[in-house]
Amino acid sequence: MDHLYPTTTNESVLLLDEALVEAADGVEREVQPGAKVPFVMEPDADKPWEYGGPGLSRRIYLYGTVLHDRGKYRMWYFCRMGPHWRFADGNHQIPGLYMPRSDEKPYHYHGATADRYGRAFVDNDRGDLTCYAESDDGIHWRKPELGIFTFDGRADNNIVWDLHGASVFVDQDEPDPRRRYKAIGFCRRYRNIFLLCSADGIRWDDRDDLEPVARRGNEGTFNVVYDPRGSVFRAYSLTRLDDRDKRRIICYSESPALAGPWKDAVPIFEPTHWDDEIGRRKYGALRAEFHNMSAFRYNNLYLGLLGVLYVTAEQDPDDPHQMPCDGPIDAQWAYSRDGINWQHADRARTSAIPRGAGDAFDRGMIIGTCKEPVVVGDEVHWYYSGAENTHGGKLEYRVKRIGRATWRRDRFVALAGTGEVATRAVQVPAGARRLQVNADARAGQLRVELCDVDGRVLAGFAREDCASITGDDLRAEVRWQGGDVPAGAVKLRFALAGARLYSFTFVD
Repeated sequence: MDHLYPTTTNESVLLLDEALVEAADGVEREVQPGAKVPFVMEPDADKPWEYGGPGLSRRIYLYGTVLHDRGKYRMWYFCRMGPHWRFADGNHQIPGLYMPRSDEKPYHYHGATADRYGRAFVDNDRGDLTCYAESDDGIHWRKPELGIFTFDGRADNNIVWDLHGASVFVDQDEPDPRRRYKAIGFCRRYRNIFLLCSADGIRWDDRDDLEPVARRGNEGTFNVVYDPRGSVFRAYSLTRLDDRDKRRIICYSESPALAGPWKDAVPIFEPTHWDDEIGRRKYGALRAEFHNMSAFRYNNLYLGLLGVLYVTAEQDPDDPHQMPCDGPIDAQWAYSRDGINWQHADRARTSAIPRGAGDAFDRGMIIGTCKEPVVVGDEVHWYYSGAENTHGGKLEYRVKRIGRATWRRDRFVALAGTGEVATRAVQVPAGARRLQVNADARAGQLRVELCDVDGRVLAGFAREDCASITGDDLRAEVRWQGGDVPAGAVKLRFALAGARLYSFTFVD
């Protein structure tokens, strides 16, 4: 039975997976873009750790986490202050996190070489900060004055730590209430990956976790998700190819626990010549790079929101403070069956969250996303960073805000058209009696037939025995004259007439 495609009772199966589809005729893959709202958060002019001042960068990123927790939405986001010499009004200090020099040699903390525990600092003066916000509806956000750190002597800020991308978890099995919340991410002060713990997700402590849990040589995010099926934590981060262009690619690590041991990161996903060709056709790009990927388990698959940088120009050699290359960043769906081997959702590399047009806040880049979406009821919300500028835009034009895209349950990629889709043999889970489909058949209809593993139609379960499905329904009941779904292994054939099909579910 190992050759059968596995299913689970009451858990939908996405037809996105090409390994599930045995044959298809007359239908095409359609990437469904998320429904966007105007940005939900922007850098505040009265918060200098977010807003550098007129003519300077204003940057907040969703390299971080959004959870629906304690009856509200909670966000741990990232902002980049520095380097300090870019600020017009002084030498900002955050004791314990950020103590820049007063000159333009941005690689010390006012002469200090180590923290209070004796951990050595590395060359760094970026001022990366983790900040906290919360919301009742996921749209309107508050940045509370927490008083945990002082900024230039003032405690009226929402700064909670300085991880570059905080992956936050609520550990319901943790017996120590002081460690109920856990965060892992890249800390630029030490240039390694560290674990933090907290009782409330706001006041973090590292005194019991002084050693890095993983070592990381670059500044890329260490995006961590938990996979309950394998009882394993999976991390996706940035590395570079050893080619002429040193192009960015995605690498992977895993661990049985946040505290480790973490396996050495290995490259798993890199651009192909076809990605380069897509960039050339769309933007006249020189090459494609994979800038970041947020990945998570979603029912039968792992889904990844991949940030693809299409490099249109190299750095101006006379301006060393600008980014090394320029170009837009698109957000595209990728998927995997094991979390390691990934492929794109479609050959056209359609944007999952399209960049905005005109003067939209995200017209230049979808530059980073939270570690995984927030699923509330039948809606999937994904928070992301949108930028007006492209990757190498001048400092004064770098404005980044946080937006939100929403999909209805399972509706990321559709098989659409008029034709037929046949699956490989699937195992009907024990106890399942009914079949539901997630489909939009408002412009037509959909019917389903069941076959044995050799492709022979089961008596009473032909498409002619199936009541036509019309309308738009996340859980449309499939009814046959033959009655309940038979036990064992079956193949499904979907007959579409002007319909979109997203997933199916065996239910009890």
